[in-house]
Amino acid sequence: MNLRRGLFRLWIIGAALFVIAVASVSYPGIKAEFDAVESKPEAVESRPEAGTSTVLAEFRQQYPQYNDLSDDQLADAIYNKFYSDMPREQFNKTVAEKIDASKTKMIKFRDQLYRFPADATEEEIATALKSTLKNPWARVGRVAWIAFGIPLAVLALGTFLVWAFSGFAATTRPN
Repeated sequence: MNLRRGLFRLWIIGAALFVIAVASVSYPGIKAEFDAVESKPEAVESRPEAGTSTVLAEFRQQYPQYNDLSDDQLADAIYNKFYSDMPREQFNKTVAEKIDASKTKMIKFRDQLYRFPADATEEEIATALKSTLKNPWARVGRVAWIAFGIPLAVLALGTFLVWAFSGFAATTRPN
């Protein structure tokens, strides 16, 4: 029967176009997920948290030209210039401990900043960041089910409809 052959050819063309459309729509998202899995976190310079009043934070606000110095270098300079009459141990307790307690590790991963305690190890950071990632193969599987499952369902439905309607065809009697 020519109708069955024509409908099957039409299904092949429609299924191929559908698979191409699903692949082209889904590709950017899938590529982004695979790129995210391969991306590496990068450390960002730690600064005292906002709202923490430390001697160095106040000093940096008043004198921004010293922002290029590390906290240790700036603490040494402040001690030598202003607190030299105080024992260094006392200075370290009052100033440096506040600085160390207020520091956190800032990690940039997938264009987002994540804050971790200053004493967090690389393994702890990696474990925490991996929990933010999605499994890209799961999305590939879902897209494949959509791309191939829907055309197969249409084929099955069309096959059953053609079979059902062929039962209504007039029968020809041999003479």
